[in-house]
Amino acid sequence: MLLSAVAASPHALANDYVLVPITGSEQETREVSALEPAVARFAGLASGSYYWEDGLLAEQLLTGLASRPDRLEQALPGGQRLLASRREFSDGAERAAALVDARGDVLAAALVHRQCGKESVCQDSQHAVLSVFLRPGFDRAQAQPLVAWSQDVPKNLMLGKGETIATVETITLDAGHTGASPVQRPTGFPAQVPLYPRAILYRTGQNALSDARARRVVRLQTTDSIEQVLAFYKRLSPPMRQLETGKNDNSGYVSGKRKGVAFSVEAQRNEHFPSLTNVEVEIAD
Repeated sequence: MLLSAVAASPHALANDYVLVPITGSEQETREVSALEPAVARFAGLASGSYYWEDGLLAEQLLTGLASRPDRLEQALPGGQRLLASRREFSDGAERAAALVDARGDVLAAALVHRQCGKESVCQDSQHAVLSVFLRPGFDRAQAQPLVAWSQDVPKNLMLGKGETIATVETITLDAGHTGASPVQRPTGFPAQVPLYPRAILYRTGQNALSDARARRVVRLQTTDSIEQVLAFYKRLSPPMRQLETGKNDNSGYVSGKRKGVAFSVEAQRNEHFPSLTNVEVEIAD
């Protein structure tokens, strides 16, 4: 995932930009809706541990941009815009921003977090982390609006000691050349059943399974479409026998047998972020 990663102590910047609330006009609603697939294209299959452990970066960025009442926008030179928000129902300790060009493509994005995905206990307010992700060729200096945004501490965090971003990490992210992290199969899960290769383990969903189901179900997540997932299984070699398949606007499935093992695959749009697809591969009883 990483072409380069540099950690540094943050430095003070002049707060000479203006973030304004997104009011909910029809045009602004369209812009926010277009941001989701743009973030998914930018992040691709990259994954990491920021808000939670080993999740798609796209989902974590979108989660940090999810709170509608807290959405803000900043106009920048050259037609660029900075769009920002926070995780829903949060105090702002977990928040995100995206720097987009005039076409709406994401040039860089950032997460403020407390390393909850990496540590058993989240960092305190004096040890917040800013993770900045850059498209290849986009200079670190051009992402300074994201650093300035991170230092505009939400009002909810200004009580007591406030918030200090103790670490800034800069990561160059080439989504087009980033593959999915390998998925470890549950003990006893048959090797004859292929797991969709362009997906990571959907750890949040997997951990929600009972012990009995976790032995015969693998939950995955991808930025690929439902159609791409179903096409992979339909084209297996050797092919699935007794193949059944179906699809509607929000989900699709295939089921059958391969090398003597009966299984099914369900692909479903993520409930919160339709640009993501949740995949469940299940061995038949």
